[in-house]
Amino acid sequence: MDLIPGTRAELAAALAEATAAGRVVDIRGAGLHSRRGWPFAADQVIRTSGLDRVVDHIPDDMTITVEGGVTVGEVLDLAGQHGQGWPQAPAQPAATVGGVLAAAVTGRRRLRFGPVRDSLLEVVVVTGDGRTVKGGGRTVKTVTGYDLPRLLTGSLGTLGVIVQATLRLWPLPMAEQWFTARGDDGEMLDVGQRVLGDLHRPTAVILSRGAVHVCLTGVPGDVVPPAGMVTGIEPTAPGGPGMVEAGVPPASLPAFVRHLSGTGRAYEAWMGTGICRVPVASAGEVAAVRDLAMLYGGHAQVSDGPDDLRAEPFGPVPDGADIMRRIRASFDPAGILCPGRFAAAAPEPT
Repeated sequence: MDLIPGTRAELAAALAEATAAGRVVDIRGAGLHSRRGWPFAADQVIRTSGLDRVVDHIPDDMTITVEGGVTVGEVLDLAGQHGQGWPQAPAQPAATVGGVLAAAVTGRRRLRFGPVRDSLLEVVVVTGDGRTVKGGGRTVKTVTGYDLPRLLTGSLGTLGVIVQATLRLWPLPMAEQWFTARGDDGEMLDVGQRVLGDLHRPTAVILSRGAVHVCLTGVPGDVVPPAGMVTGIEPTAPGGPGMVEAGVPPASLPAFVRHLSGTGRAYEAWMGTGICRVPVASAGEVAAVRDLAMLYGGHAQVSDGPDDLRAEPFGPVPDGADIMRRIRASFDPAGILCPGRFAAAAPEPT
């Protein structure tokens, strides 16, 4: 049976009880990022949707503090009333703030505004055995101790449940527009590289099969079509049964994309960041994309997919796996939290 705690105290009690009983727990927000890691059998699902309160919003400081079950759409709506936004957020209004942070999901504006972890100022987490821990500070000047916000961002619920987060907001831009060019893959790659070199801080440069899409943000006079491009709309992400997110050094992304284009696969490459998302339909395709990413000094993981595509969701055990295991043991001594999503662990039987 699913449990939906309404307070962090209820959540802490539930996790302490699960630790004592040795019950494996799956943590869910909206469930949009739940198909990551190895499939695993959970004795209990705890949903964070009951932790849905806005704790504080200080427009003058451009910060907002919310519980982990508050949605991205709610944050954007409230911030927008004061001419502010959360540009690092993904375009998923139904996603919860806790889920976005736990999965480290950043939107397409990462090139200009940085990854989602850069927007997290303070975090409160309930550990696997029911302790409540706070890290960071609501303003940069109050930050002390270990950098728990960065540690917890991308932890996929394996260290604890994010119950509260303070986010840094940004002023909404005076103007923003997408521009598009279409043509041969190689030509479009050249256009994207030229935009990166010629323009000051483009918001996004997205390359896909036969097209390049550029987002510009700023004052109206600066938001004009780059040479060879026309006004367009934000591109639609390629779809498939599963999705692999590859990461290579940004300087290696053009070579990676040229190689990938030669295979005929669909892709969405975020130029300047080293990120490339590739739809996949089989375990063999997952392995092929991962091998290519490793060839260019990177890695690849399954960010979404059914069970049969997640036999090897993370690839080789990462460097520092022993440190990762010790950190996990300090936050979740019994190992009850989302064991299949811990990249330094062996696969869990289903």
